[in-house]
Amino acid sequence: MRVIVFSDSHGDVRPMDKALAAVGGAEAVIHLGDIERDVRYLEKTCGLPVYAVLGNNDFGAPRPTESVIELGGARIFICHGHTRGVSRGTEGLVLAAESRGCQAALYGHTHRPDDRREKGILVFNPGSCSRPRMGAPTFGVLEIEDGSCGSVVVDWII
Repeated sequence: MRVIVFSDSHGDVRPMDKALAAVGGAEAVIHLGDIERDVRYLEKTCGLPVYAVLGNNDFGAPRPTESVIELGGARIFICHGHTRGVSRGTEGLVLAAESRGCQAALYGHTHRPDDRREKGILVFNPGSCSRPRMGAPTFGVLEIEDGSCGSVVVDWII
């Protein structure tokens, strides 16, 4: 199962449209927060299931700040990251995923990609598809097979 992962689009949906057009075979989209109206745009236009959480710039929207979803047999902890202190490190994020029996912990907020394993858990941040803090805009591709998660950060020159 192929899942496209976005975070921190901040009102610019064009990079998401380009990424969805370029990556074939996607079966779902995850948006890790900032900005809620971008999530509503995806829900209306992409034709795929969209899973999303609120970011630190999303106010009053009816979504959680974190969630556990199940895709392709894998449990995935998703959050924006601001409530887990990811700007200072991912220890709290990994503990939250581990305590919920998740194979992956996805987050945003930092606008910087992260793709590694810690305690056997995939720790993944797709970076920012519109406002990167270093390098080119990025998004992520999550590959799930038989409950196992792999990932890649895709550099995207707009």
